[in-house]
Amino acid sequence: MSTKYLIAEQVLTKLAGGYPDIADSVQKPDLYKRIEQKVNAMFKMQQFSINLPSGETIPDNLAIGIYENVAVTQSGLVSKSTLPVMPISLPRNVGVFQIYSTDFPDNVFIPIVSGQRALLRTDALLSDMLGQVTYEVQGRTIKYHSDLTLMGINTVTMELVCMDISLYSITDPLPIPADFEEAIVMELYKECLPIQPETGISNQYTNVANQPK
Repeated sequence: MSTKYLIAEQVLTKLAGGYPDIADSVQKPDLYKRIEQKVNAMFKMQQFSINLPSGETIPDNLAIGIYENVAVTQSGLVSKSTLPVMPISLPRNVGVFQIYSTDFPDNVFIPIVSGQRALLRTDALLSDMLGQVTYEVQGRTIKYHSDLTLMGINTVTMELVCMDISLYSITDPLPIPADFEEAIVMELYKECLPIQPETGISNQYTNVANQPK
């Protein structure tokens, strides 16, 4: 799992490989805030607040991360996706805040509580949910009640609830997919590379050669 500490370690290791003097001047605490900024920007983190009608309480200092291009795969007669990260566990599975087609963001899918689908099938009017896409949360798997691939939907966007990134300790697993870790490391590495100053020395031979005849 990615943590602020592990990402900072990788950045410092890469810096030390090419620029040991620069690596000495960059310390882990310098990188932790930069990591938070990168994660916030990558997943468009925004403050999360909601009031449930049943009066259930939601913790403070939560954020919504937007995870795009999550794959949809066929599974028998239906389809499924794997959550890119585990959201905060909240009442009514609100941690999985919204799911929708990457190409049609206004068409939000409808979450169904486990077992509710069987009850809806007995209702002639609601058995197909009026053509809407429904899904259940089963651990890290999102099970859709139809085959989205037959509709041309091969990726979805998920809005998942996590803690405010600044509240994660340096050893807490961050809410980022594993394949994004390298991108964050490389971006921080490039930002921390030294900028070579101008020497102020002119090359007389080049200057003479480039003069008009």
